[in-house]
Amino acid sequence: MMTVKKYCEENNLDPDKVFDMVLGESGSILPKAKGFTGYIVEIKDHCLDCNNDKFNVFHKEIPFSSFQKAEFGIGSGQLWLQCIVDGESFVFCSTRKNWKSPAAKLILEKIGEHTEILGMDDYNKFMGKFFLFYMIKYAW
Repeated sequence: MMTVKKYCEENNLDPDKVFDMVLGESGSILPKAKGFTGYIVEIKDHCLDCNNDKFNVFHKEIPFSSFQKAEFGIGSGQLWLQCIVDGESFVFCSTRKNWKSPAAKLILEKIGEHTEILGMDDYNKFMGKFFLFYMIKYAW
């Protein structure tokens, strides 16, 4: 899969509006391989524009208005955003560095315009100075 940096360079995109997402569950919203599947996501004003060159998925848009529920949780040592999108489960994670990025903040802001994001205490734990403790604690 193409790196975010290369994707931004080739498409002349602002890296602060591109997010590296690992899909855990998506119903029929996005194609997913067994296990986890990576997507490069452009954050537009009205949607997430999802791209995965291995699946030949380019510019599959998920409107922010289709987010009906969103909640953070920690599992397997990762911070996951568990969502309901058009009635289907849509769950993704990313690295701690990515969750701290301007792109992640923009995603949360845009989703938050349409539904309350629950579990911010898990987000704050994972982003805080004791994140390693929580990562180990919730790894199993």
